Amino acid sequence: MFASIDFRFGSHPAGEALSVPLRPSVTIFVGPNNSGKSQTLREISRYCVEGQLNGSRIVEALPFNPLSVDDAAAYIEQVRSPLRMNETVPAEHFPANLPNGRTHLNEASLSHVLRTPHDNSGAFARWYAGQHLLNLDGQARTSLVNSQSRGDLKDPTTPFARLFTNDDKRGRLRTLIHEATGLYLVIDPTVGAELQIRYAQSQPTNERSLDQENVEFMSNALGVDEVSDGVKAYSGILLQLHVGNPKAIIIDEPEAFLHPTLAQTLGVEISRGAVTEGKYIFVSTHSAKFLMGAISSGSDVNIVRLTYYAGVGTARLLDSGSMRSLMNDPMLRSAGVMEGLFYDYVIVGEADADRAFYSEINQRLVDERDPRGIRGALFLNANGKDTVPRIVEPLRKLGIPAIGVVDLDVLKEGGASWTRQLAAVGIPAGERDAYGTRRAAVLRSLNAAAKTNFKIEGGLNLLDGEERETALNLLRDLAGYGLLIVPSGEIESWLAALDVARSKNGWLKSIFVRMGSDPSLADYVRPSAGDVWDFVGEMKRWLANAGRRGIPL
Repeated sequence: MFASIDFRFGSHPAGEALSVPLRPSVTIFVGPNNSGKSQTLREISRYCVEGQLNGSRIVEALPFNPLSVDDAAAYIEQVRSPLRMNETVPAEHFPANLPNGRTHLNEASLSHVLRTPHDNSGAFARWYAGQHLLNLDGQARTSLVNSQSRGDLKDPTTPFARLFTNDDKRGRLRTLIHEATGLYLVIDPTVGAELQIRYAQSQPTNERSLDQENVEFMSNALGVDEVSDGVKAYSGILLQLHVGNPKAIIIDEPEAFLHPTLAQTLGVEISRGAVTEGKYIFVSTHSAKFLMGAISSGSDVNIVRLTYYAGVGTARLLDSGSMRSLMNDPMLRSAGVMEGLFYDYVIVGEADADRAFYSEINQRLVDERDPRGIRGALFLNANGKDTVPRIVEPLRKLGIPAIGVVDLDVLKEGGASWTRQLAAVGIPAGERDAYGTRRAAVLRSLNAAAKTNFKIEGGLNLLDGEERETALNLLRDLAGYGLLIVPSGEIESWLAALDVARSKNGWLKSIFVRMGSDPSLADYVRPSAGDVWDFVGEMKRWLANAGRRGIPL
């Protein structure tokens, strides 16, 4: 139904606007809160109904695909309805039954509109696109399994009737729902002129029969009000996907009502079903599990990350290879890297203690409304400083501002290890040798000034004069690319005034005890000038800079 989705902006404020070619598949919008995901869905929905995007903030264009002559003729026959008694139809018009009501249409005009949507987008939307659009908000998706009229089963028109008369589709859908929920979806024809969805522990012998065995089976099965909203939502979405009429489906947060495992399964099934059923599905999600399911489905999936900072929006089509790397790498998966897609920023520390400590420091800055605090940040931990680049680099490639935070002994890592740190934060290859020379010079100064280990003896505080200035310049330039190095040596050197023993095993617990947990008490440690508070402020400066270096365009 759509040729492409064109955005008003691209991956960089000064870059080319993003245009994504479309075919039947899922397009998933991810990004932080207030980045425009739901707004994008609203604009897509409005265009399908009205055929215009006047006043849109995110979507520039959503051109419709024209129908072929044969497809246009088939659609006209599909909506054509017999003349009713005493019904008067204008010349060259025919009565048509559309989802939003009965009307009279000019056959030649309708055929022309269906074949030339670029010139008649408003009429195309009114008579075709809007008739094939399904918007699924939270309430709508749980009501999709409410009873429906049986109608004429020789010419089924409702999803339940089409499913009831198609043994193959009913069997496939039943299998999908049973695999995900442990329940068999069945259709109950034993109540008046309705068809009802029920859920059973076993499959019926003859679901389409009205004999006593089937009546008893259906009476013992669970009604829709006896199962969870998650089961209803999951069933309803798959039912519309496989037997519903919509050609375009819009779902805001499909993970609503679903536990994580079911959300991941839904991601798989929606992505596969969109392709096999020829539907265009647009989804906004905050669920890494749903996203992982979509990526693992093996189907073509468009993933667009949206951001909105200080009145400036960006839209970036995420590389599927990088996404699979994030999802399939055990270390990245265990670190929760996929969650970074739904945050403004990501800060990666060496270990879990780094993650917990810097996150707590930042939270106190945010709580105090200190300008150094970073809102919308996700703190992650690597497994040592050498794995920090493995997390930072793929996030950067996806356009996510990600910072690496390491202790000063990273300067001991020459060769390939040092190069990986520089490459991950986007320092140009032509400058890396110069940074290597500067690293070696600072390392010599620190080793000469230390008695045994500069990392635990004060770090840059051991240096003075030109040697200190050289070291500070190196750390400042690295910070300009989002690689933050602890100048005083190691994480345990922060808040030294609290006099906590610098034990690797017990330091985090001890420092948290000394920092206090009750803001109403006098000994609760609040932000102050200098120390780690300013260090987090350095992170904030790079993250908040729209012209930050190190993010691929």
